[in-house]
Amino acid sequence: MPDHERNASSSRGSERGIEEGGYAVRLYPLDESEEIRLLDLWRAVWSGKWLVVLASFALAVLAVLASFLITPEYRSQAVLSPVGSSSGGGLAALAGQFGGLASLAGLNLGAEDNVAESIAILKSRALTERFIRERNLLPVIFHDDWDAGKNAWDVDPDDVPTLARGVERFDKSIRTVNQDVETGLVNLSVDWIDPVLARDWAQGLIAEVNADMRGRAIDQSKRNIEFLKGQLEATDAVELRTAVFSVMESEMKNAMMAAVRTDFAFEVIDPPVVPEKPAWPNRILLAVVGFFLGGMIGVLVVLMRRPKAGTA
Repeated sequence: MPDHERNASSSRGSERGIEEGGYAVRLYPLDESEEIRLLDLWRAVWSGKWLVVLASFALAVLAVLASFLITPEYRSQAVLSPVGSSSGGGLAALAGQFGGLASLAGLNLGAEDNVAESIAILKSRALTERFIRERNLLPVIFHDDWDAGKNAWDVDPDDVPTLARGVERFDKSIRTVNQDVETGLVNLSVDWIDPVLARDWAQGLIAEVNADMRGRAIDQSKRNIEFLKGQLEATDAVELRTAVFSVMESEMKNAMMAAVRTDFAFEVIDPPVVPEKPAWPNRILLAVVGFFLGGMIGVLVVLMRRPKAGTA
């Protein structure tokens, strides 16, 4: 049998076997003219290696020099331990004994944790607005638009920064709040061009959220006590009056603890300090990025300059 017939028969047998198996495979011959010659590309890059190295170092130096034109920002950080409501008094111990009365009164006698509420308030728009307004921080946050000599805004009336814009910038660019899932500790960061102000703002935010949560707890205890007083006047049952007195005692203890406890929402583990070195720009990072970006540009230039196939 001639070779071409044998090959054709073999090809048909293979095709039948493939069809019987339920698969269809089609093979295309490789076109050598379209093949990427990696070795040729490597030789081209190697021949222009000094251009690649020069571009890498040049861009790295330019990135470092450009970093000196960027206004440095400093980061003051604090590590906080959230204080749960269960640590504030003896209500949790009364949960089992007087749960029914508490449910009727709308009181929370469980050991429910206020961690989520404390973090939410620390991030909240209401606290940020109050913080900016009470400290008159809009001229500081938008210092490029403020004329300190005239003590007035140096922009058109329509472009004067509003409190809403100040809150948005403070939330996106200045304050950062993160919680470690494993330890539960909260990290508060404040980034600003003045290291002293960064420290002061971090301290102020901690004091603000503690005062806010403390005030809420005191107001809640007062409302609870007023309700319980009404329950005392409305009943003569000895058992119920004893239960109400016990709950009232715990609520009064809670109010007293809240009034004297400074770290009501967050206990400061690592207080914020005045940073000595800026957090941004990171010149080492910029140099590394510039070096690799310069190398990529150098490689592209070398490949674009190499002679094409078929040219002398």
